[in-house]
Amino acid sequence: MPIFDKPGIFASFIYRNARIIHTLKIALALFIVALFNWLWPVPHFIWAMVTIVIIMMGLPQVGGAIEKSLQRAIGTLIGSAYGVFLVIAMDNYWSLMGLLIFGVCVVVLLNAGRYSYAYLVTGFTMIIVIGDANHDTSEALWRSANILMGCLIAMLVSLFVLPIKAKQDWRAQLGKSFSLMAEVLANHLQTHDNVELLAERLKLENAMKAVLAQKKLFFSLEWESQTLKKHPQLLTELANEQVRVIILLELLLMSHWREEENDAYGRMQQIAQRLQQDFAALADYVNGKRHDRPLLPLELEQQLQRQLLVEQQLASGSDSEQTDHQHFTQNGYGWLLYQLALALLAINQELDKLEQAYDKQQFLNKAMAE
Repeated sequence: MPIFDKPGIFASFIYRNARIIHTLKIALALFIVALFNWLWPVPHFIWAMVTIVIIMMGLPQVGGAIEKSLQRAIGTLIGSAYGVFLVIAMDNYWSLMGLLIFGVCVVVLLNAGRYSYAYLVTGFTMIIVIGDANHDTSEALWRSANILMGCLIAMLVSLFVLPIKAKQDWRAQLGKSFSLMAEVLANHLQTHDNVELLAERLKLENAMKAVLAQKKLFFSLEWESQTLKKHPQLLTELANEQVRVIILLELLLMSHWREEENDAYGRMQQIAQRLQQDFAALADYVNGKRHDRPLLPLELEQQLQRQLLVEQQLASGSDSEQTDHQHFTQNGYGWLLYQLALALLAINQELDKLEQAYDKQQFLNKAMAE
């Protein structure tokens, strides 16, 4: 399904009640473990419950739960295998401890980036398996088996029971970011009161938080979507352009002038109002309030360049007593509007690429089905 298609009734219900549904899913996963232990008692089954809580509590989305489950499972298998090998092969206490410390150091050295959690699990699983080096690994192996069972149950419950998709959360955060941008720009064109300035800066902070929330969902989105797995840079570029807009809006908020001093400011504000309308329309599209994404005018960049150049020339020649500082301020304000338009164009280009990638993947899926 294309990334900006309106979600179905069932998907919308899940997203609106995500917190309650997520809680119920954790309860279900824990109940499954308890039921399994009641039917076929196993030693140290509580480790399966611990694993479920660790994996699912902070990751309600399907993609995040799958990734963390796989990383924990892989780390558990590698750590267990290395620990058992050392216990079997090493009779000397210090040889065993030396190779354990060496293994942990290797894991610490490699522990970075996307798979850092797998390295962390590998390290502490080695220590759990070896224990006090008494060559009795049955307890540690049962713990490892329960961890693997917890990983499997967490992954299956996340995937098949009322799945909470990261795409809807990402889309909501993207729409929130665009809405706040449009609101800040609209208010900037109406007032320059200091109290309002503080309020607008708070909105920009919230917009930045929305961008950071999008970035936290990237891994989950890639696990849920083959399209995004193939084109992860599109999400990154889209987030970077939003940060660029937030910075430009912050600079615009610090722009001050007395409008009656020069008509050029009024004409520049007309350009800014057009940009604000474009951001508002884009926010409505992402939030599902309109079906078609708003199209920007052809050659917007060139048109805006020419228009701003004319306004700046008028500003410099309309009043012979105008100061160099005033002219510099007007040129600077025009440059900010121009950069804001470039950022809006870049955002639309990234959205174009994203939708084209989804359309291509949908076409390939249909071809394979036929």
